[in-house]
Amino acid sequence: MDSVDKKRLWIFLAVAYGLTALMYLLMIIGLKNGQDLTVFVNAQMMYPAAGVILGKILVRREGERLPMGGYITFLIIAAVMVLLSLLSLVIKLDPIEYDMMGTKTTMDVWSMVSQYSLIIGSVIMYILFWTCGRQIRENAGLARRNIKMSIILVAVFVALFLGREFLNVTLTDAYYGNHDALEQLTGVVSNIAIWINVAALPFNYFLVFIAFFGEEYGWRYYLQPIMQNKFGKRLGVLLLGLVWGVWHIGADFMFYTKTDGPIVFVGQLITCVTVGIFFGYAYMKTQNIWVPVIMHFINNQLAALLAGGTADALQGQSYNWIDVPISLVSSIVLALFIFMPVYSSRSKEKGTEVQTIES
Repeated sequence: MDSVDKKRLWIFLAVAYGLTALMYLLMIIGLKNGQDLTVFVNAQMMYPAAGVILGKILVRREGERLPMGGYITFLIIAAVMVLLSLLSLVIKLDPIEYDMMGTKTTMDVWSMVSQYSLIIGSVIMYILFWTCGRQIRENAGLARRNIKMSIILVAVFVALFLGREFLNVTLTDAYYGNHDALEQLTGVVSNIAIWINVAALPFNYFLVFIAFFGEEYGWRYYLQPIMQNKFGKRLGVLLLGLVWGVWHIGADFMFYTKTDGPIVFVGQLITCVTVGIFFGYAYMKTQNIWVPVIMHFINNQLAALLAGGTADALQGQSYNWIDVPISLVSSIVLALFIFMPVYSSRSKEKGTEVQTIES
């Protein structure tokens, strides 16, 4: 790692972890005031890529060409998200009530504004990234590579996600000696509104992908190669899963739950390590950052839908310690990919020599 790489790494850490820690302190204030913290969580998804992009811009290599339009757009939206988080602390607004599929629901105003910001940023960034030129996209790790394998792996992930969910409810019902979890899942799946939302996912992706790019450009594109070069392919991706999980700690204690933080945190570590194994595998096989971005989007959206609604359904939940071993067993379907040949040190070139196919 040369001096440029070292400087870029420090910038990444300062933004991805330093800014996150600072915003967690502000989240504590919001939590005490009883406010919705969704905007903070949405903003946090932007920090890893912001750290990567700032590092590339501030510490330039001679002759390095970057997609500056897309990069600047991302940084502006990230700054807007931070500003909205700060404003939500000092300006308290009543939530908006609206009708969704015949059901009365409410939405935090700041969360709504942040969603519109992500939509605007996603559309502009998509256009700028795909009009900046092929070579510039290659330089920034944004090329769409190995399309057929990418599609196959996304489909495999969806199947594994559903298999993990089914195994989870089966084990939960077996532990409690009833069919409550399966009945709840069946009730959600039988709701026509859920299927409408599922059908809309491919369209929604292009309106919010900037947030998922915000994480994956930091974790898979940037930090995974660094960790694997330092610790080896298997241990590197496992350690990456742990540091990714720790990065969520504030959201675990203040957003997903307010009463069962330790349980959620341990479960988060399991999820990030096992999901990270498959995301890492997919990225190594394709060298296409858009594959884990799409997978991350699908993971979060399906998790929310199967929980019974939008992303709001995932916050303020209650958990039990039995959820931890059940999650661990259920996640084996993803964890087993750590034994795939691409993670072998002897297959050094196997996961990276792919053909570039742009559409």
